[in-house]
Amino acid sequence: MITFCREVEVEPAEIESDNFDIDVHICDKSFFTSYKRLKFGVFKKLFQFIAFIWSIPGILKRYDSDQNTFLTVVGASIKPVCKAWILMKLAPRSKHCLYIVDDLELINKKYDNKFELYLIRLFLERSIRQADVLITISEGLKKLYKNKYDKDSTVLAPHFNKVPPLADKDEKKEREFVFLFTGGLNILYNGSLKFFASVIDDLNKKSTHDVIFKLVVQTYSSLADFRSLNFNEDYVSYSTSDNRDRLLDVYKQCDCFLIPYSFEEADHGLITTSFPQKIAEIIQYGRTILTLGPAYSSVNNFFVLNDLNYRCEEPSLDRLVEAITDILVDGRKFDSYYSAYNKYLSKESVIRIFNDIIKMKDQ
Repeated sequence: MITFCREVEVEPAEIESDNFDIDVHICDKSFFTSYKRLKFGVFKKLFQFIAFIWSIPGILKRYDSDQNTFLTVVGASIKPVCKAWILMKLAPRSKHCLYIVDDLELINKKYDNKFELYLIRLFLERSIRQADVLITISEGLKKLYKNKYDKDSTVLAPHFNKVPPLADKDEKKEREFVFLFTGGLNILYNGSLKFFASVIDDLNKKSTHDVIFKLVVQTYSSLADFRSLNFNEDYVSYSTSDNRDRLLDVYKQCDCFLIPYSFEEADHGLITTSFPQKIAEIIQYGRTILTLGPAYSSVNNFFVLNDLNYRCEEPSLDRLVEAITDILVDGRKFDSYYSAYNKYLSKESVIRIFNDIIKMKDQ
């Protein structure tokens, strides 16, 4: 593992201790004490890149071999791709693999990150073409790079270690039917969250069911961000936690997880290519899951592929009420959830995919 203490804001000794059984090379280990003296983020980022360049001779000495593969995970920033491209040039004996988990070009266009876009123009296409193996997080991202660069890829969805189902809810809350959204508040989710909240508000006022519907927004976003969405807080509550044990207590009180996605055409590219890691966790908990987003979203495609309920694929009050009613009637069928987890989202599925990649490369 090649990593940076600056990236995760921890001391080198902690990284080495947490990965005691892995060969770890910390590029900025000797620079760590200097970070504390740097006041501005831009200087810290520059220092990190200098540390990487400084570490290249050591990286090549330890890892440049025809028996090794450099695997670079790429999110919303082009910087890992830049480092991967340098290693592709300097370590030609090794294999090189990119695992891309976001459409980084589209994300940086959306937020007008000019410097990132400049680097993307320089490095993204040539790195993708030169990579021995390309892995993408969704079918949508696979199709994007196939159409754009004629480069095929293997789809590897997010994974999460196996966890036990959640305990039953408290009996005193049985008359409440609680939907839970877990994640950050941003443009991909907020519109559908507001629509969903307005529908359960309407259902509660009409008393059309024997339960009171509530929505819990479990998020690392601020309370101010939550309040800016103007929910009716009689039925929608804010929750945040930095402690996993307390987070599981929140999960235990829900009846159904909600996965919302934007219906806005401007967000089409992002919701086609992204895939929330949270799904790999919550699909195991023995709670119903409701997706609320267009049919072309990566999540809905995954649910269709695995014949999973429940889906609402249009911003329609009638269709959403129908989906909620279906959940109330028969929403305790979890075998297909567990099957989808084992096939696509488990540790074993990751091992299986990498074994398939190795076989392809050996042929």
